[in-house]
Amino acid sequence: MSDIQTLFVDENLQSHKKRIANLCSNNSLLNVVAKNVNKRYLEDQDGHWLADFATQSYLGFDFNEQIIEAAINATRQYGAVVAWCRLVATVDLFIEAEEKVAKLVRAEACSIFASTTLLNHGVIPALAGNEGLILLDKDGHGTLKEGALLAQAQGARIIKFDSKNITHLEKILLRTHKTFKKKLILTNGVISRTGDYPDLPSLNMMAQKYDALVYVDDAHGFGVVGEKPSFSKPYGLKGNGLLNYYDLNYDNMVYVGCFSKAYGSFGAFIACTKKLQKFLLSQATPHDLGGAGPASAIAAVLTGLKINELEGEEIRKRIFSLTRKARKGLQELGYVINGDTLFPIINICLGKVKDIQRVAKILYDNHILVTLYPYPMVKITNNSLRITVTASNTEAEIDQLIKAFQELKVYLLKKGYPF
Repeated sequence: MSDIQTLFVDENLQSHKKRIANLCSNNSLLNVVAKNVNKRYLEDQDGHWLADFATQSYLGFDFNEQIIEAAINATRQYGAVVAWCRLVATVDLFIEAEEKVAKLVRAEACSIFASTTLLNHGVIPALAGNEGLILLDKDGHGTLKEGALLAQAQGARIIKFDSKNITHLEKILLRTHKTFKKKLILTNGVISRTGDYPDLPSLNMMAQKYDALVYVDDAHGFGVVGEKPSFSKPYGLKGNGLLNYYDLNYDNMVYVGCFSKAYGSFGAFIACTKKLQKFLLSQATPHDLGGAGPASAIAAVLTGLKINELEGEEIRKRIFSLTRKARKGLQELGYVINGDTLFPIINICLGKVKDIQRVAKILYDNHILVTLYPYPMVKITNNSLRITVTASNTEAEIDQLIKAFQELKVYLLKKGYPF
């Protein structure tokens, strides 16, 4: 009897997909399994320790004792899982969290989902399905693209645009805005690969001019960037997201944030009007066909919100200091860093370096875990390494990072990398 599962695997692993699978199975910095974790220090299954610059728990709340205790207590009170879908029932913690998050991001309401992926897969079709127009940022996150495709299956039309070229977007809107009543512009907030910020004010202006709605997936920005940025506080205040960083309102915008990258917990939310919040409860499939996530996660978020209010500015000050130290050390070694926002994402451009396996092994041997962006996951000229800095990283770990990249430089020079 033939192995039908093998057939499906083999048929789907063609060309670049096969190269990606091989890369994932043979790379020192992919599929790392940790058996011990202490903040940003981890030990893998071979007993090898690594300083973690791949995690995205920017505020360092994942090991906060108050947050852990709140999650434990909520598990005892509400159980290990909320066994209803949101449309049927919920626990009061979800309602409390939605109200407090909405207040933080200065929105009328918000709706919490189990993850950003589920949110994008459920909300985008609910908004744009049934003959809507989706204007998809060509550099948009993969889950935005997947949500758009699900909406397309329900009757939406997709047109890609270049978010770096507002004139391009306006040409599309001029051509289509009278044909479609519902026009949904999908774009990133803080860009996950480089830490760059999109031109949301210009997108908002286009939305107002052509009666469109801008959907901003700011999974990385929420918790770090916020209102009233200044020279001394480049991230702004409160960590209430990129819309507030640009002092924009919700008239022509909805805002998606993520808890796992900010508050050490599961979950995501969309900030919107109360009418849209109520609509999504019955029309977004994760709310009526999926689980809401554990109450412990929401208890963690509520405690995180309190800590953010009391200590958030000092935490973001520490993140900025560590990020600046890391950037300075890497630039002094001659590395090219993509982006200049000083967000705690540092993207090191490697260009056409082919031996990404060897690059990963050097960093692993020097006790550093980072995120790889290798070909063919990206264009061959865009091979890069992403370093994420969190409040839980230490000065010693930053020193270890710089030392590891000094070792890597020796190899890259031999390969002709242009320092």
